[in-house]
Amino acid sequence: MSEADPAAVKKYLLARQILPEIVDWKYFDPSFNRHQERGVVLVRENQVAGFLGLIPFRLQKDDVRAECAWSCDWSVDPGQGGMGLMLVKRARELYDGIFNLGGNENTRRLFPRLADHTVPDAGVSFVLPLRLGSIFARLPKGKLRDLLNQQQTLQQVPLRWVRGLSKSEITIESGLSPRLLALAGATPQGDWRPLYDSEFLEWQFGRCPAITCWSCWISSESPLRTAALIWRSRLSPKFWRFIFCGETHDCEQMERLIGAIVSFVYSQGSVALFAIASHKESDLATLLRRQGFLRYGNLPFYAMRGRCAELPTDEFSVLSFLDADLAYRFEHDNASSES
Repeated sequence: MSEADPAAVKKYLLARQILPEIVDWKYFDPSFNRHQERGVVLVRENQVAGFLGLIPFRLQKDDVRAECAWSCDWSVDPGQGGMGLMLVKRARELYDGIFNLGGNENTRRLFPRLADHTVPDAGVSFVLPLRLGSIFARLPKGKLRDLLNQQQTLQQVPLRWVRGLSKSEITIESGLSPRLLALAGATPQGDWRPLYDSEFLEWQFGRCPAITCWSCWISSESPLRTAALIWRSRLSPKFWRFIFCGETHDCEQMERLIGAIVSFVYSQGSVALFAIASHKESDLATLLRRQGFLRYGNLPFYAMRGRCAELPTDEFSVLSFLDADLAYRFEHDNASSES
């Protein structure tokens, strides 16, 4: 992408219904890019005819470190048969490994043939329905759903009793707190997982034009070891998400944080709260279910070796909304508002 005409790349992505402010943030943020390749572009007759986006991140396990990328926004124009595979091949030459979680229709159809390792149900998405609007969002497109989505009062009918937030026990601060950022990049020894530093979080949450976020932690904990990040779309207070930052082995502490998060998003008008976990994170899955979360769906995981032929392609021990480009995509908002 560094060799392509930026205006041509933007024109191509805009034609695929990616908002201009998202294109600028996602692919043309110099502070985050840091001279790393952010995509592979197919050019035909001075026009962009295909694209594969790349989101760089680090992998680490003990002494093994690798510069990798999540793939996203993979598409080619009609009549460019086989060129989508060439985009992937070129991307593999740019990073130690290429990974994907979830993916679009093209990804789910073709990546299993390209990947060195595929885990169809690696990621598990969870939802906590809070109000009736969460059910309306899952109805099939049609007049009934359109009618129900116009009933704002009906959408706010509670589905559960939610305890009020104890402001003395839990701190919830608007934006990315420096205390939370200080926990970024801390990776437990022995875990094969992505490493997201404070600059990644600043890009993903501090500068993303699509989301608004809050930081959350237990007020009495010093030094801070565990925190959570909560966010929603700027356009709607209905659907919320959260991740944990720092240590995640203290289930009692995490349970307190989840309870506080549920109270907070409920007070903000949320109809549903979402989380993602690896199927390996059995303790977290048990904790979420105990809090009333329901299994919502599965996310396939694809791993491809790139320029590092010795890169392990094991599935990650931890998965979350930080992975790939999942954080800012609020499909549930879109599903509830489409006509």
